[in-house]
Amino acid sequence: MATLNSLPYGTLDLDPKPYVVAGPPERIRCFVRGCKEMLRPPKRSGFDGEVCPDHGIRCHSSGTYSYIDVRRNIIVDADMVAERVMGHPFKYESNRLGYEKSEDALTWNVFRSLQRAGCLNVLAERITGKAIRTDPSLYLWGLNLTDDSLEPWDLLIAARKRFESNLPVKRPLTEPDIALYLPGEYLILIEAKFTSPNTFYLDGPRRDANSLTKDELLDIYRDQALHILDDEKARGADQVYYQLWRNTVFAEWMALADGQGTQAYHTSLTREGVENESCEHFRGLLKPEFSGRFAHLSWEDIYLWITESPGLTILQHYLDTKTSALSAAFPNI
Repeated sequence: MATLNSLPYGTLDLDPKPYVVAGPPERIRCFVRGCKEMLRPPKRSGFDGEVCPDHGIRCHSSGTYSYIDVRRNIIVDADMVAERVMGHPFKYESNRLGYEKSEDALTWNVFRSLQRAGCLNVLAERITGKAIRTDPSLYLWGLNLTDDSLEPWDLLIAARKRFESNLPVKRPLTEPDIALYLPGEYLILIEAKFTSPNTFYLDGPRRDANSLTKDELLDIYRDQALHILDDEKARGADQVYYQLWRNTVFAEWMALADGQGTQAYHTSLTREGVENESCEHFRGLLKPEFSGRFAHLSWEDIYLWITESPGLTILQHYLDTKTSALSAAFPNI
């Protein structure tokens, strides 16, 4: 577990105004306040960039940075992330966990901390309305965190086999960021966003070689046993937010496959005031009787719910000082 003195660099540590010498070669002063090191940034051409010898970061031309040691970006069970999550064959793009703007690092830090403190049931109650003291099982990216096995979730594997065994394009399989699962009660899939938006498909052809069309999305992720989403409304809609659609389909199918009367829920987790329009648009594609099965929550909501938990002091401070592009990521906290 990190201490207040070993947290990732935050608003108190970083200079929000980068100092850049155009060069050539381009050099950027280390973003940590008071540091004089001038570093060559990473390049897409294959140059990894220079690492500050004092602070262990690469400074990017885009005004963000990445840690050479992923452990510095993690506040709880950092060795597990470095040794067992990084490079895990079931985890997509684990190499980005060391980035300042990594959604995955933020997700691990928040949800692993909540799990350690026994507070996942509080979040589940906010989403489902079910006041159950038992903490649910936690899966991050389909990996089992409840027993620390990091074994891939059998229900997710089954859902992928059902819907994604014969996709018409080569693309990543559905990877729910977070799952809270209490058999016989609820199965919640959460799509976490930090700086990226909820993305959508429009009518018409594929936008690139790795995307589906809107009609392909609706045809592939469809099952007569599922009832939460309104297929007819979606086909007539101007756009469909495809990650939200896929995760809702997966949540309901997996809950039914559980076979214990488990109810399915899906949640979009974003920063406060962000993606309100996309979430309201998507909510309109749910059948009215299932409107309560989709929620839009913010990281700031979670922060407010944990302030009374003494075991989460480190997490609170982490969210207080968390940065995105060197400035406060959650200015409303």
